[in-house]
Parts: sequence; C-alpha cells; structure tokens
Amino acid sequence: MSSSPIVFGASYFDVTTIPLGNITSVVSESVLFVPSWFNLETAPRDVVCFVGFAENLEPDVQSFYGGGGTQCQATNGCGVHVHEGTDCLSTETQGGHWYNQDTLAEDPWAVVGYKTTNENGYGQFAGCVSTGFDLASDPTQLQGRAFIIHAEDGSRVSCGIIEDVVADYVPTIISADTTPIPGATSPQPDGVTGFVTVMNDFIESTIDAVCYQGYASGLEPNVESFLLETGSSQCNVTNGCGSHIHAGTGCATTEEQLGHFYDPEVVPVDPWLLESYHTTDDAGTGAFVGCVITGDEDYFGRAFIVHGTDGSRLSCGTIG
Repeated sequence: MSSSPIVFGASYFDVTTIPLGNITSVVSESVLFVPSWFNLETAPRDVVCFVGFAENLEPDVQSFYGGGGTQCQATNGCGVHVHEGTDCLSTETQGGHWYNQDTLAEDPWAVVGYKTTNENGYGQFAGCVSTGFDLASDPTQLQGRAFIIHAEDGSRVSCGIIEDVVADYVPTIISADTTPIPGATSPQPDGVTGFVTVMNDFIESTIDAVCYQGYASGLEPNVESFLLETGSSQCNVTNGCGSHIHAGTGCATTEEQLGHFYDPEVVPVDPWLLESYHTTDDAGTGAFVGCVITGDEDYFGRAFIVHGTDGSRLSCGTIG
C-alpha cells in the first residue's frame, strides 16, 4: 500500500427507461455510479453501482434471489442490467449483458434485479456489479449503454440509454470514521481503522436505498474472498469480511451496535448478508462498496461495522 492518503470518489450517471413494444407499460428511473479509490492498489476498478425503481411491473413479486419467494428463476427473471448495446430499437441493438468476457468466466448480471414488487407493481433495486472493465480509469465507458428492465418471466420490458447526470449532481452524503471496537481481537496490534461515506436520496422515490464506499486498514493481510470464485474459502462464514450499517447508535458493545439495519416488514431477507470487502493488500488494507434496499431511511447516527474474515466485529463508527 502507498504511504499517501487513501481518497475515493464516484462518477455519476442516470437513465430513464420507457416501455418496449405495445404490450408493456413499464417505466423506470435509475442513478448509476462508478466508484474509484486512489493510493489503494487492491481497490476494485471495474465496479458499477445503481439505485432505482420501476413501475407497472407484475404485482406482488417475491424473488427467489433475496425476496423471500420462489419467483424470478427464469433466465433474466426480474433482471435489471446494463447491456452492451447502444440503442433500444431491437434486441440486436440492445445487445447482451455488458461485461468483459475475456476476464470474467461467469455473467455477473445473471441474478441481479429487483427482489420484490408491491400490489401496484412498483419495485426498487440497488446493487453493485463487477464488470471486468477498467471503469475507474474511464467511467464514460458506461455512458451510452442500454439499461434494461426485465419482467418476472425474463422478457425485456423497458429500456433506456445511460447518460451523464446533470452538472453538480450528488446524493446526500454522510460519513463515519471507524475505530477499533473495545475488546475486539484484531489481526494487527493497532486494531482496525477506516473511513466510509454513506449515500442516499439518489432519487426521490428510493429514499430507503443506501450505498456505501470506504476502506479499512489493520485487517488480515492478503485476503481473497470466496465471493471472487477463485477457489479461496476466506470470508465464507456469517458476516465474514462484512461491511454493514447496523441498527444501533453506539459502538462500545454489541448491545449498542445491534444487528443489521433493515426493516424485515418491508425487506423479507437481510440485504446485508453478502455485503463485504473482497480483498486486502499485504498491509491489511481493503476497500468496500455496495448498495442495498433497507426498507428504512434513517441512516444518521447508525453504527457502521467492519468484520474480520471470521465474521467478528472489528471496527465501528457512528454515521453522521
């Protein structure tokens, strides 16, 4: 790791989709961003994150993939994807899912999408995808791509072209410095410290979507998460390598920190289960980024916690 300070930021884009054909009325709005870090060589460079909503979908959907149900198991079912094409006119001009097939063996968009809809067919979505492209060097690679919403059966029902956002656009941003949790058994003598920004209010209709971006130092060195599918088994435990907003408003004890922050009456499956850092460098510094729907909107003052490879709570800060 460089001795220079670690700094990070994001480049923002937006997209509005309209119905495809005459048999659908699905429309959507989304904000996308490309996160980047400076002076942290192991930080991801190929990530695109997104937050948005769609209307006039099939009502009362509960996805198999995080929605607590059995639906959306068809290919592209309930999908929300960036496509490689640059026009919405036809499936040929829309193209397939946008990712680097030379560096990624599996389609990272395969099960990405909305997890539930309400009785009116309104659904929200949020997530981050590793595309295999070096977006940090050139975020504009995203601009001009087709953004497609799929129905529960996997059919393409709405499409729009990704554009640069209006000048000076930023979501609401709050932050936290994380420091070692009292009594935690840290991998390194000085404990785990870090910094995170927490972003919400991307779009007026998705106030319960939240994204986070940050880093932590003093972690176990040379971590390689099982989520990278490289054969490593690291982090493959409950909360392993986790980076989560917790419901509590203090950091001193687990009673003050509480569990993951979400409303189970609105979001049936814990959205934080796989939110985590994927790598650390040889000094034990790792970057993290993610977006989830929580069913709540009150993030100010909550505890942000970074976990170890074994799932233990190592570092905490209150968001403000």
